[in-house]
Amino acid sequence: MEWYRLSPVDTLFFKGAEPMIMGENHTTSHLFPPPAHTLSGALRTAVLVQNSVSFADYKKGKAPSGIYDVIGEAGEEAPFDLVGPLFMYEGRVYVPAPFSWFREKDSGNGKVRVIKGRVLSSGLLRSGSGDLFWATGENLEFVSLGGMWVAEETLRSAEPLIEAKKCEDFFEQEPRTGIALHANRKVREGHLYSFNHVRLKMGVSLVFGTGSRLPLAEKGVLKVGGEQRFGWYEKVPIDSIPLGQEGDFYLSLSIVEGTGEANEAVVATGKPLYLGGWDLKERFHKSMKGFFPAGTLFNRKINNNFIGIRG
Repeated sequence: MEWYRLSPVDTLFFKGAEPMIMGENHTTSHLFPPPAHTLSGALRTAVLVQNSVSFADYKKGKAPSGIYDVIGEAGEEAPFDLVGPLFMYEGRVYVPAPFSWFREKDSGNGKVRVIKGRVLSSGLLRSGSGDLFWATGENLEFVSLGGMWVAEETLRSAEPLIEAKKCEDFFEQEPRTGIALHANRKVREGHLYSFNHVRLKMGVSLVFGTGSRLPLAEKGVLKVGGEQRFGWYEKVPIDSIPLGQEGDFYLSLSIVEGTGEANEAVVATGKPLYLGGWDLKERFHKSMKGFFPAGTLFNRKINNNFIGIRG
């Protein structure tokens, strides 16, 4: 596994799936952290730029064969796995909390008492995966810890009190207003739009890993998102995340496409994500797909982006 740390120079923006229709709305949601396939696309673009391969030649199949071996054909999925993105703060890597972990409803972020779900054997109630998860505690009202972030080493800790952070603890939101344009790039009078950009807090960076080594320099510039926001990347050694570790269940560190295999193996999850994007080769919108959020628990490994944890 080859790990990268990305430090944005300015703000980042990743648009949500909701459409913006002129005359009906002028704001849109943002998605953060970005999905794994967005970063895969950014890395594939960086490979072309750093190896002096033109986009036209790449799309026409005229690039060197070695390029297609490492980043795949234009318009197809990347042939390498991407793990994350995760957050790094003060040298610690934070991973998505499992949706099978719970906390009392009124407890906030910071130190929280975690209640870990366990498998309940029952001949009457069965989930789709064949496992029924159950959590009990003094308080009757629990909420899942899914959607929050915990230090990676917490996954192997038996301590009942753990530090849990909200995603918003790692960044600030900055509203940005722009003016709509005609096809000839002239300003559309009276048509404004507003996006919320993300600025990582001081000392915070994004980290992600690739399952294969890419022909990229040790340090460089990476452009991410539709607005081509950029930052400095560097390859970093991260040995603490046991991706090959076996377990009773498997925690996803990235979003997982809702395939038939994933649907049969899911044990605990949150609200599905529906994502599309822009196909640079076809110059048209990609079809929407459903994904399980990072932090989903499965009873087997669907791909290489999982950490094995004990039940």
